[in-house]
Amino acid sequence: MKSSFYCITLFIFFACNNQKSTNDSDVLPSLEISLDTVEIDPGEELLFLNSNLSLSALSEDKKYLYNINSKQYTIEQINLNTLAFEKKYRLEKEGPNEVGHSIHAFSLINKDKLFISTFYNDGVFNWQGEKLESFGIKEIGISLGQLKEGDRPYKTVSIASDGSKFASLIHNFEDKKRSFILIEPANNTIKELPIPAIEKANKFDVALVEERTVAIVGPQRYLNIEQGKAILGTEASSELYVLDKNADSLRHITFNSRLIPNEKSGTYPPEVSSKNQFLTYALKIREDISYKAPVWDDKKQVYYRFSYQYIFDENALPKENQLFPRPIGATVYLSVLDKDFNLVAEGAVPQLDRTPSFHFAKDGKLWLFENIEDEMGFVRLDINW
Repeated sequence: MKSSFYCITLFIFFACNNQKSTNDSDVLPSLEISLDTVEIDPGEELLFLNSNLSLSALSEDKKYLYNINSKQYTIEQINLNTLAFEKKYRLEKEGPNEVGHSIHAFSLINKDKLFISTFYNDGVFNWQGEKLESFGIKEIGISLGQLKEGDRPYKTVSIASDGSKFASLIHNFEDKKRSFILIEPANNTIKELPIPAIEKANKFDVALVEERTVAIVGPQRYLNIEQGKAILGTEASSELYVLDKNADSLRHITFNSRLIPNEKSGTYPPEVSSKNQFLTYALKIREDISYKAPVWDDKKQVYYRFSYQYIFDENALPKENQLFPRPIGATVYLSVLDKDFNLVAEGAVPQLDRTPSFHFAKDGKLWLFENIEDEMGFVRLDINW
């Protein structure tokens, strides 16, 4: 059995490279970052790392990480206080309590319920794997005349403590439209809210169309719950929408970074038929600034938000079955936002040379998932300013 913990501590101080303002009070403070690395003791379990924890959820107190193994249809419970695997919950792929195929969203509803969304169905389950409720967002929307046949839920989260209300980001591949809706399945109601800042990201979507083959490059869109708020955004811009759980309106938030661009730039065609053209546009879009979703730190009462720019070898070519080459690195930045999403500090993070995947804040530190020789680990950043 591997040791459950190892630690490499490093302390680095660096300036934010902020541009000087005529008012000294406008100059943001520098960041101080120390880091260590911890590894989870799996016991006799082989933890599922294939999806980089993309189907994971945290308990409200951040004690437990729940990770879905989409191959075995199980949920792995990791104790983040003891840094050890504790137990496994089983789900049914088929049958009366079936979850369904192609899980693409997973979240917790209080301590007793789970929300799992698949390609065709959405369901509420208990920890014994019993299905408590089943509904189809698309079917409800079509029956009410508010969604079309090509509309599909891209990401759905529970926004009510009793699991009675959900928010969903909808994507229509054919007309390239994205919409944001609030759903109450028991009441069979849907309310759509406008999201023009999210739709602006469409201009950075480029499709390669070759006969029947279609590939798309573009910024991700995300919908997460942090500090009891649903946060909606896109990698193409620093703009955010915030929905309080008890509200039916979105608050639009903008930033003015002193260090990095506030959004991607450039003009791109929606479709190309040449692989070389597609490669050129794809690299430009990925080398431009991209913004991650903010995560909330209960201890320091701030949001942390990563942004990054990929770095590619200018002479590198895609390997077989690749549309574009893998990046050789990334320039990573970190923004610190207060509880009202005001920018209070920002800077480059030279300790990181690739984009953070799954990450969260716990105990005053940022935890970044790290695959350590096929074992689950986390790089933890302690950030001060």
